[in-house]
Amino acid sequence: MAERASETKAEIRGQMAPFTMEQVQLIRASLRASRAVRDLAVLETGIDTMLRGGDLLRLKVSDVRDVNGSIRQSLHVRQDKTDHTVRVTLTDKAQSALAALVALGKCGPDYLFTRQGDPQGKHLSEVSLRDIIKGWCKIIHVDPRRYSGHSLRRTKAVFIYEETRNLEAVRQMLGHTSLAQTIKYLGVNEKQVADIAAKYE
Repeated sequence: MAERASETKAEIRGQMAPFTMEQVQLIRASLRASRAVRDLAVLETGIDTMLRGGDLLRLKVSDVRDVNGSIRQSLHVRQDKTDHTVRVTLTDKAQSALAALVALGKCGPDYLFTRQGDPQGKHLSEVSLRDIIKGWCKIIHVDPRRYSGHSLRRTKAVFIYEETRNLEAVRQMLGHTSLAQTIKYLGVNEKQVADIAAKYE
Protein backbone atom coordinates (compact mmCIF):
# COMPACT_ATOMS: atom_id res chain seq x y z
CA MET A 1 0.00 0.00 0.00
CA ALA A 2 2.84 2.35 0.92
CA GLU A 3 4.59 1.42 -2.31
CA ARG A 4 1.49 2.29 -4.34
CA ALA A 5 1.16 5.65 -2.53
CA SER A 6 4.80 6.36 -3.33
CA GLU A 7 4.21 5.57 -7.02
CA THR A 8 1.17 7.88 -7.08
CA LYS A 9 3.19 10.75 -5.59
CA ALA A 10 5.93 10.16 -8.15
CA GLU A 11 3.38 10.32 -10.96
CA ILE A 12 1.96 13.55 -9.59
CA ARG A 13 5.43 15.07 -9.33
CA GLY A 14 6.12 14.12 -12.94
CA GLN A 15 5.29 16.06 -16.08
CA MET A 16 2.90 18.90 -15.34
CA ALA A 17 -0.35 19.08 -17.29
CA PRO A 18 -0.97 21.87 -19.79
CA PHE A 19 -4.15 23.90 -19.62
CA THR A 20 -6.75 23.35 -22.32
CA MET A 21 -8.03 26.30 -24.31
CA GLU A 22 -11.37 26.03 -22.51
CA GLN A 23 -9.61 26.17 -19.14
CA VAL A 24 -7.59 29.18 -20.25
CA GLN A 25 -10.78 30.97 -21.25
CA LEU A 26 -12.33 30.28 -17.83
CA ILE A 27 -9.24 31.49 -15.97
CA ARG A 28 -8.99 34.56 -18.19
CA ALA A 29 -12.64 35.48 -17.61
CA SER A 30 -12.27 35.07 -13.85
CA LEU A 31 -9.13 37.22 -13.69
CA ARG A 32 -10.75 39.94 -15.79
CA ALA A 33 -13.85 39.92 -13.60
CA SER A 34 -11.74 40.30 -10.45
CA ARG A 35 -9.50 42.91 -12.12
CA ALA A 36 -6.40 40.85 -11.33
CA VAL A 37 -4.19 42.86 -13.70
CA ARG A 38 -0.88 41.26 -12.76
CA ASP A 39 -2.13 37.70 -12.78
CA LEU A 40 -3.87 38.17 -16.13
CA ALA A 41 -0.57 39.44 -17.56
CA VAL A 42 1.21 36.40 -16.09
CA LEU A 43 -1.33 34.11 -17.75
CA GLU A 44 -1.23 35.72 -21.19
CA THR A 45 2.53 36.29 -21.27
CA GLY A 46 3.38 32.87 -19.87
CA ILE A 47 1.26 31.08 -22.46
CA ASP A 48 2.41 33.20 -25.42
CA THR A 49 6.14 33.17 -24.69
CA MET A 50 6.36 29.51 -23.58
CA LEU A 51 9.27 30.54 -21.36
CA ARG A 52 10.46 28.65 -18.31
CA GLY A 53 9.23 30.17 -15.07
CA GLY A 54 12.55 31.79 -14.17
CA ASP A 55 12.93 33.42 -17.58
CA LEU A 56 9.33 34.64 -17.53
CA LEU A 57 9.71 36.21 -14.09
CA ARG A 58 12.93 38.00 -15.00
CA LEU A 59 11.27 39.92 -17.84
CA LYS A 60 11.43 43.69 -17.42
CA VAL A 61 9.35 46.51 -18.85
CA SER A 62 12.23 47.40 -21.18
CA ASP A 63 12.11 43.88 -22.65
CA VAL A 64 8.51 44.18 -23.82
CA ARG A 65 8.13 47.91 -24.52
CA ASP A 66 9.58 49.66 -27.57
CA VAL A 67 11.04 53.19 -27.79
CA ASN A 68 7.58 54.63 -28.44
CA GLY A 69 6.19 53.10 -25.26
CA SER A 70 4.11 50.44 -27.04
CA ILE A 71 4.22 46.76 -26.15
CA ARG A 72 6.25 44.81 -28.70
CA GLN A 73 4.69 42.13 -30.84
CA SER A 74 7.84 40.04 -30.59
CA LEU A 75 11.08 40.03 -28.62
CA HIS A 76 14.18 37.93 -28.06
CA VAL A 77 14.84 36.33 -24.69
CA ARG A 78 18.05 34.66 -23.56
CA GLN A 79 17.22 31.51 -21.65
CA ASP A 80 19.02 31.14 -18.37
CA LYS A 81 19.13 27.32 -18.47
CA THR A 82 20.60 26.96 -21.97
CA ASP A 83 22.06 30.43 -22.61
CA HIS A 84 20.35 30.25 -26.00
CA THR A 85 18.18 33.07 -27.32
CA VAL A 86 14.62 32.43 -28.45
CA ARG A 87 12.25 34.73 -30.26
CA VAL A 88 8.82 34.95 -28.66
CA THR A 89 5.63 36.49 -30.01
CA LEU A 90 2.94 38.27 -28.04
CA THR A 91 -0.69 38.12 -29.15
CA ASP A 92 -3.03 41.09 -28.87
CA LYS A 93 -4.36 39.68 -25.59
CA ALA A 94 -0.88 39.52 -24.07
CA GLN A 95 0.05 42.97 -25.36
CA SER A 96 -3.12 44.44 -23.88
CA ALA A 97 -2.57 42.69 -20.53
CA LEU A 98 1.03 43.89 -20.34
CA ALA A 99 0.07 47.45 -21.25
CA ALA A 100 -2.43 47.47 -18.39
CA LEU A 101 0.21 46.10 -16.02
CA VAL A 102 2.84 48.67 -17.02
CA ALA A 103 0.25 51.43 -16.59
CA LEU A 104 0.14 50.64 -12.87
CA GLY A 105 3.33 52.66 -12.41
CA LYS A 106 6.13 50.58 -13.89
CA CYS A 107 9.17 52.01 -15.68
CA GLY A 108 11.78 50.59 -18.06
CA PRO A 109 14.11 48.88 -15.55
CA ASP A 110 11.27 47.46 -13.44
CA TYR A 111 10.43 43.79 -13.40
CA LEU A 112 7.03 43.04 -14.88
CA PHE A 113 5.83 40.56 -12.30
CA THR A 114 6.25 41.80 -8.75
CA ARG A 115 4.23 41.65 -5.54
CA GLN A 116 0.90 43.44 -5.57
CA GLY A 117 1.32 47.14 -4.75
CA ASP A 118 5.09 47.06 -5.29
CA PRO A 119 5.62 47.93 -8.97
CA GLN A 120 9.34 48.63 -8.54
CA GLY A 121 10.02 45.62 -6.32
CA LYS A 122 11.82 42.34 -6.83
CA HIS A 123 10.34 39.90 -9.28
CA LEU A 124 8.12 37.10 -8.01
CA SER A 125 9.78 33.85 -7.03
CA GLU A 126 9.04 30.63 -8.88
CA VAL A 127 7.31 29.42 -5.71
CA SER A 128 4.99 32.43 -5.89
CA LEU A 129 4.31 31.71 -9.57
CA ARG A 130 3.47 28.12 -8.72
CA ASP A 131 1.08 29.27 -5.99
CA ILE A 132 -0.66 31.66 -8.38
CA ILE A 133 -1.16 28.88 -10.91
CA LYS A 134 -2.41 26.45 -8.29
CA GLY A 135 -4.91 29.11 -7.27
CA TRP A 136 -6.25 29.08 -10.83
CA CYS A 137 -6.90 25.35 -10.45
CA LYS A 138 -9.76 26.20 -8.08
CA ILE A 139 -11.40 28.19 -10.86
CA ILE A 140 -11.36 25.25 -13.27
CA HIS A 141 -11.83 22.53 -10.62
CA VAL A 142 -8.73 20.45 -11.30
CA ASP A 143 -6.12 18.81 -9.07
CA PRO A 144 -3.54 21.56 -8.30
CA ARG A 145 -0.82 18.93 -7.87
CA ARG A 146 -0.86 18.43 -11.64
CA TYR A 147 -0.13 22.07 -12.48
CA SER A 148 2.83 24.43 -12.04
CA GLY A 149 4.86 26.99 -13.96
CA HIS A 150 5.56 24.35 -16.60
CA SER A 151 1.83 24.14 -17.28
CA LEU A 152 2.01 27.65 -18.76
CA ARG A 153 5.06 26.70 -20.82
CA ARG A 154 3.42 23.53 -22.16
CA THR A 155 -0.05 24.93 -22.90
CA LYS A 156 0.57 26.66 -26.22
CA ALA A 157 3.28 24.18 -27.22
CA VAL A 158 0.85 21.27 -26.93
CA PHE A 159 -1.90 23.22 -28.69
CA ILE A 160 0.36 24.13 -31.62
CA TYR A 161 1.63 20.57 -31.89
CA GLU A 162 -1.91 19.13 -31.88
CA GLU A 163 -2.97 21.61 -34.58
CA THR A 164 0.08 21.30 -36.85
CA ARG A 165 2.04 18.17 -35.84
CA ASN A 166 5.10 20.34 -36.59
CA LEU A 167 7.63 19.18 -34.00
CA GLU A 168 10.45 21.31 -35.42
CA ALA A 169 8.44 24.52 -35.09
CA VAL A 170 7.53 23.67 -31.49
CA ARG A 171 11.16 22.78 -30.76
CA GLN A 172 12.28 26.21 -31.89
CA MET A 173 9.56 27.98 -29.91
CA LEU A 174 10.52 26.15 -26.74
CA GLY A 175 14.22 26.68 -27.35
CA HIS A 176 15.02 22.98 -27.13
CA THR A 177 18.30 21.72 -28.57
CA SER A 178 16.88 18.49 -29.99
CA LEU A 179 13.64 17.04 -31.31
CA ALA A 180 14.00 14.17 -28.84
CA GLN A 181 13.80 16.67 -26.00
CA THR A 182 10.66 18.20 -27.52
CA ILE A 183 9.05 14.81 -28.08
CA LYS A 184 9.61 13.90 -24.44
CA TYR A 185 8.38 17.29 -23.24
CA LEU A 186 5.15 17.07 -25.23
CA GLY A 187 4.56 13.48 -24.20
CA VAL A 188 4.39 12.31 -27.81
CA ASN A 189 4.30 8.50 -28.01
CA GLU A 190 6.20 6.28 -30.44
CA LYS A 191 3.20 5.64 -32.69
CA GLN A 192 2.57 9.37 -33.09
CA VAL A 193 6.25 9.88 -33.98
CA ALA A 194 6.05 7.07 -36.55
CA ASP A 195 2.90 8.55 -38.08
CA ILE A 196 4.58 11.94 -38.40
CA ALA A 197 7.71 10.43 -39.91
CA ALA A 198 5.63 8.52 -42.47
CA LYS A 199 4.35 11.79 -43.90
CA TYR A 200 7.86 12.90 -44.83
CA GLU A 201 9.06 10.21 -47.25
